[in-house]
Amino acid sequence: MLALQIFGGVATAIAMAILLELWLKRGKAPRPLAERMRSGMKETADTKKPLGMEATDLESVERAQRLSEISALKTKNVLFK
Repeated sequence: MLALQIFGGVATAIAMAILLELWLKRGKAPRPLAERMRSGMKETADTKKPLGMEATDLESVERAQRLSEISALKTKNVLFK
């Protein structure tokens, strides 16, 4: 009989903990994995880059984007004169 009361008490405590956890997290969206992984990392130059872009030279990408925009503007100016 005592074992049944102990088992019932433990089961009730677990159920109450689950309900409390659900109540505390109601209406909140889970954070994306990228945010959760970033929060545990130290802030360095490499961690400031977006995840998945660590091996990419972002300066060359930005330079290529600027050149593309400039050439698009020049083409537009030539075509519509």
